[in-house]
Amino acid sequence: MEGKKVVFFEVEPWEQDFFRDKLGNRAELVFYNERLTHENVGKAAAANYLVSFIYSDLSHAMLDQLPVLKGIATMSVGTDHIDKVEAKRRRITVSNVPAYGPNTVAEHTIALLLAMSRKIVPSVERTRTGKYEYAGLSGWDLKDKTLGIIGTGKIGALVAKAALGLNMKVIAYDPNPNQQLADTLGFLYMSQASLLAKADVITVHVPLTPENKHMLSLSEFALMKRGVVVINTARGALIDADALIQSLESGQVSEAGLDVLEDEGLLKEEKQFFSPHFKLENYQTALAGHALMHHPHVLLTPHNAFNSKEALKNILQTTVDNLEGLMTNDPVNIVE
Repeated sequence: MEGKKVVFFEVEPWEQDFFRDKLGNRAELVFYNERLTHENVGKAAAANYLVSFIYSDLSHAMLDQLPVLKGIATMSVGTDHIDKVEAKRRRITVSNVPAYGPNTVAEHTIALLLAMSRKIVPSVERTRTGKYEYAGLSGWDLKDKTLGIIGTGKIGALVAKAALGLNMKVIAYDPNPNQQLADTLGFLYMSQASLLAKADVITVHVPLTPENKHMLSLSEFALMKRGVVVINTARGALIDADALIQSLESGQVSEAGLDVLEDEGLLKEEKQFFSPHFKLENYQTALAGHALMHHPHVLLTPHNAFNSKEALKNILQTTVDNLEGLMTNDPVNIVE
């Protein structure tokens, strides 16, 4: 198995069993439940191939310390934790999981919307205290409300279909509109500015790129209807956390349903706040995320939208396929 050492990070014991069963006779496999950081990068120094989820650090500085790395298989759609430019320069092939279950994330998006509109969480919390009383728990109907969808790829399209089934009106923005989809489902494309001004609920379904970081910030929130509801199950950095907090405090945004926060890796391990590898702005972003965690008008789940039994199995199988492709020099699901 020379030249075929695979080091895994962020894998649970049951996932390790899956990989051993599928790849145990193909390569040397080493598993770690922790995420890859500057402190433990030595554990990956001999890796020919590396597997991780989104919380591992595969920046330029980290790749410098992985001299024999040939391929990275991330168990995610998103690849913003990887310095892809540097990986390409080093001829390290990067593969991702492009579609593990778009319905899974779409369903979670609708679940957040329904939970907010019907005040599910405070209702359950109240009854668990022994108080069986609905006063002060009035919700709002989805029927005839306008849902603005930013990004109409696989997930956004499924959200549109579900929302239309709930008798919502749907408008959308996408830099590459799929007019056939719009005609088939029955929604309308418009500019992002027009969508922000017209929507009662706005949900984001785009990948994170350097160009769209903080695509929803103070200037965008100012364009929205007062009392708008905002949902993000894509990537935390698409929304400026400080701007969202200010908009929640002013009432410009009435509620936010979030499954993602910027710099989630820092939030997972607060001791990282004291690490010299992170800059002051990272601390500030993480602290803003903490404010969102405790805000009374925010419904926050812990990056759980992907987490169904069916989706997890698809992620693992696609990762196996990606590793087999990397090890045989016939890579699939390549990320440029």
